[in-house]
Amino acid sequence: MTTYFLYARKSTDVEDKQVRSIDDQILVLRSLAKQEGLNIIEEFRESKSAKMPGRIIFNEMIRRIQLGEAQGVICWKIDRLARNPVDGGQISWLLQQGVIQHIQTHDRSFLPTDNVLMMSVELGMANQYIRDLSANTKRGLWEKARRGDFPGPAPVGYLNNPRTKTVMIDRRRAPIIKSAFELYAEGKSRLTDIAYFIYDKGIKTQRRKGGEGGRKISDDHVKRILTDPFYYGHFSYGGDIWKGNHTPIVSKSLFDKVQEVLEIRGRGQKAKKDPQALCGLLHCGNCGCFITAEVLTKYQKNGNIHRYVYYHCTGKRGKCSEPYIREETLAAQLSDILLRYTLPPEWAHELGRMADKDEKEAQSVAASSVQELRAKVADIDGGVSRLTDLYVEQDIDRDAYLTRKRALMSDRKTAEEQIARLERNATAWLQPMREWINDASLLEEIQKNDDLPSKKISLQKIFGSNLTLKSREARGIPKNQWLSLAHAKENFEPTRCKRVALPLS
Repeated sequence: MTTYFLYARKSTDVEDKQVRSIDDQILVLRSLAKQEGLNIIEEFRESKSAKMPGRIIFNEMIRRIQLGEAQGVICWKIDRLARNPVDGGQISWLLQQGVIQHIQTHDRSFLPTDNVLMMSVELGMANQYIRDLSANTKRGLWEKARRGDFPGPAPVGYLNNPRTKTVMIDRRRAPIIKSAFELYAEGKSRLTDIAYFIYDKGIKTQRRKGGEGGRKISDDHVKRILTDPFYYGHFSYGGDIWKGNHTPIVSKSLFDKVQEVLEIRGRGQKAKKDPQALCGLLHCGNCGCFITAEVLTKYQKNGNIHRYVYYHCTGKRGKCSEPYIREETLAAQLSDILLRYTLPPEWAHELGRMADKDEKEAQSVAASSVQELRAKVADIDGGVSRLTDLYVEQDIDRDAYLTRKRALMSDRKTAEEQIARLERNATAWLQPMREWINDASLLEEIQKNDDLPSKKISLQKIFGSNLTLKSREARGIPKNQWLSLAHAKENFEPTRCKRVALPLS
């Protein structure tokens, strides 16, 4: 007597999708088996897509069929068994060899003596369907991204709107995320501190299948949040950055500030008492070798211990006649050098105001250019539409139509890229200027304190590799923008800063 396995499958393991699919299949197939007198000895349920080989339950059923435990299979449709050529070929081969003597679906039977072409066509159609579905899904997601709608689950602080298929602000969590950005931008918090901050505000891990939720999110998750461009209005998809239609939670300037803090904290901080804090900064003015440090410790009979740091030439190019210099003396000289390049507060304020004015003017010019380019894109779209009408009316042949359309679409893409470039980089040239103003404004504070690593970083920005030590005196040639500042301070009064021109290159 022929025995049968009943196999029912749905394409997803998510509980709220196709929730009745398997139960409905089994009810219908049980009724069919009773009506046809087919003996079902076991039922197999599986919640997994058949587009790829490797279904565990399906493979177990096939193994037991090959062992002779059953000779037939009952399923809803043949595509429940296979949607890929590997599994499809295996089913077809077992049927042809008589290992599977009968496959019964709700509407037809498959027997070893049947024409193999019919089954191959159905299995091929099932395989092609899943391939078309994948291609259409990807194309739909790319088109959604191109429109500015994020094709995926909304990040923390946003919600997916099931009605409009768009992303909207989570009014409860969005202020928490914004506060987390602001807190980290201050530079006093670790990623762990931010995780505890948002945990206390109610943002916790979600409960997942086989696990528990309600815990503090990990530091890596916090970093993903702080580096996600989604929060300032863009999103990443398919390896590219797209401009989103969703409402930003933070400004781009706040996001950039957070990235700066992440970079600084990621590099790690050197100890202030580093005995070689200034190594790598100066060259010997005599032979050109680097200046290195040497620590000497003096123990007195009364128990006192004195520690001294001396800087001198490495002498890697032969014996050098340059004498050593005490760290305290060198630090004082470097502070005096920094003082020459400090930016007076009133100058910084005026330069910042001028930068703001230039930014507004640049944005205005860019907006005007963007408007013209958008009008050009609209004209091109109209041209494409008219060209299509001519082709439909058969007023032009196909080759001419394709040639002209290709040229129009090329022009359209060029205009779109120009629009994107203007919207993205209209004021990008001002960022180095603002950074320079900020660096120059901080020099006065840096030259007054004893933080040698900060002095070293500032001096490297000013002089690069042009700082030397000769005859126990530090000297150097600054880069153009810092040279301009020193020249301006020597020739103008701070109250006349409006007349000072400070080129950046």
